[in-house]
Amino acid sequence: MIGPTVIDRLIAINAISSMVSMIILLLAFYKNEFEFIDIALVFMLCGFVGVLWIIKVLTPSVWNFTMPSLKELEEDRKGGPSND
Repeated sequence: MIGPTVIDRLIAINAISSMVSMIILLLAFYKNEFEFIDIALVFMLCGFVGVLWIIKVLTPSVWNFTMPSLKELEEDRKGGPSND
């Protein structure tokens, strides 16, 4: 959890959530109570969304996606700026 970089911390969070999910699944099969499978799936989904959120917070400029206008798309298709 105390890694030199943020990526190390993210990998640690992901590994811990995977281990906890596996423990929940093993407990479900051991006790023969399959309702725990839903809990494990929700836990895995929350861990995945949490990691995505942390990445989005740490790299805000990378996630800014802008759609090109139709004029830019026409210029790219024709190979240059149009003379209209």
